[in-house]
Amino acid sequence: MKHIFSVACAAALSVATLSACSNDPTVTNQSQTSTGANITFVQIDREGKPGIKELYLPYSQHDPFNRNSPHNDPGNYGTSIASFVTGSAGRSAGIATYVQYLLLPDALIANTSDPSTRASYLGWETAGQITTDCTGLAPGTFGGRSLGDDVVSTMLGLSFSNLATSTILKKPTPNVVNESGTASATPIAPDDGHDTAALSNQHVSCAGSGVTQHTFPYLAPPV
Repeated sequence: MKHIFSVACAAALSVATLSACSNDPTVTNQSQTSTGANITFVQIDREGKPGIKELYLPYSQHDPFNRNSPHNDPGNYGTSIASFVTGSAGRSAGIATYVQYLLLPDALIANTSDPSTRASYLGWETAGQITTDCTGLAPGTFGGRSLGDDVVSTMLGLSFSNLATSTILKKPTPNVVNESGTASATPIAPDDGHDTAALSNQHVSCAGSGVTQHTFPYLAPPV
């Protein structure tokens, strides 16, 4: 039995000032203390797959996206992602469909029964076909995200390079995360030859990047 889980982080702002975090948090607002059911939190941001909002969505959708649930992503933002890929990136409808299904819902997916020794961005969704690690290590199939993953180049490469055309879509049903195990791989559309070299990746050297250290900030300085 394979165990698949997804992680989407939401940032919440309380109507009061948070003074402690626990299962039953306590907040203090103008010297008045409240706990548990008396507290109302409002979601103002969230983090999942990096760059979806910034790269693929128009600015008018940024705030609604931040406040929405990943469960609603396919219906709310799938069309916008596909339109960006066919419009701004000038790619085929087949590539646009693949990218749309790959990135939504906006949650990092990991297979905890996978024997891989490290996380690998989009590793589960693509059966380990995308090389994202800045150290040049072979891609894994666990999923999640490693500190060494060059996620910016990955997101750019899906739309402006041939990264999407050289991978395998693992999810059997569009916009649905399969929690029952590995599905039959489904080939995607062929390369349309409309790559944009200048935007294919972030064009930053990986020298020294992705190297972990034993002290904060744990990664080598940026290049």
